[in-house]
Amino acid sequence: MKDADRTIERLLAALRDAEPSTGIEHRLLQAMEAREAEAFAPLWRRPTALATSLVTALAITAVLIIAMALHQHRTAPADTRSHAPAVQRTTQPEAVAQQAPITPRRPAQRRHPVSAVPETQAASLPAPPLPLTEQEKLLLRLAHRRNPEDTAILNPAVQAAQSAKTTEQFQQFFAINPTEMRSQLE
Repeated sequence: MKDADRTIERLLAALRDAEPSTGIEHRLLQAMEAREAEAFAPLWRRPTALATSLVTALAITAVLIIAMALHQHRTAPADTRSHAPAVQRTTQPEAVAQQAPITPRRPAQRRHPVSAVPETQAASLPAPPLPLTEQEKLLLRLAHRRNPEDTAILNPAVQAAQSAKTTEQFQQFFAINPTEMRSQLE
């Protein structure tokens, strides 16, 4: 292991002392200028961006066409009797006619368009939750850490004791008795 460490140190020292190849600065500047020019070039002069945007546009168009076709198919009238060719009726025996009474067909009920639904029925989902306030985020952090000292702060008895302690320290520092302090606060 000591030999490997020495070898790594020698290699790093050699790399540190190595001179860069000639013309590297010029090549780097050219590459940076080429990238900068490509970044600000119009969309039609960048072949990859143009191909990507065309493929995206075609995909969106295909999805829209399919969605419109499905929508028209679902809302097509279900009554096809007007398009059916006329069929000649043959006379049936009276026994068959009595066994299977013919009920008149009703046209399929059409669904109401979405815009016809009253607003009170349309809003059936609850509103999304509001983002957390800074205080709520602090409480969550405090709860997730599960530090007993931190969670003790949430206890009202501990809060009152800590408040009394800080008030006492304040009074000792400024040499104020509690009655003077109350009179100055009011």
